[in-house]
Amino acid sequence: MTLYELTSEFQELLAMAEDPDTDPEALADTMEGLTGEIEAKADGYAVVIGELETEEAKFRKEAERLLKHADSLKANVKRMRENLMRAMVATGKTKFATELYKFSVVGNGGVRPMKITGDVPDQFMMVKTEPDMKAIRESLEDGFDLPFAHLEERGKHLSIK
Repeated sequence: MTLYELTSEFQELLAMAEDPDTDPEALADTMEGLTGEIEAKADGYAVVIGELETEEAKFRKEAERLLKHADSLKANVKRMRENLMRAMVATGKTKFATELYKFSVVGNGGVRPMKITGDVPDQFMMVKTEPDMKAIRESLEDGFDLPFAHLEERGKHLSIK
């Protein structure tokens, strides 16, 4: 079944599912209102799901491309700022104004940077405790009754091949 073979009901469902502003309840109502045998419904759903998965992959790839571009621009800005600051310090002109901007080399605020260069004594160490998920799981699987944890059902998922 191709997208063109979809009934108008499934085309409407696809359009609603692609629209990020669609109310989830309206989408659920539309899905519930679809007519036909379960096999025909399943085929229609599968086509719509496939179209949405393709769109999702396309948008994720584009988002990755845009993020790489943004990172590149950010790196260029950092290099340019560092270069300008080095030039200002080298020339001794650390504060001046132009018709467009005011420039100055200023010290960073906030907490002073710190670097650890040796072994830290115990009095300056933090201990983080967290549940040992593996040990808890093994105990539960071995039949121990733990009042603070329990195993849940695995759940189900739909496979479309």
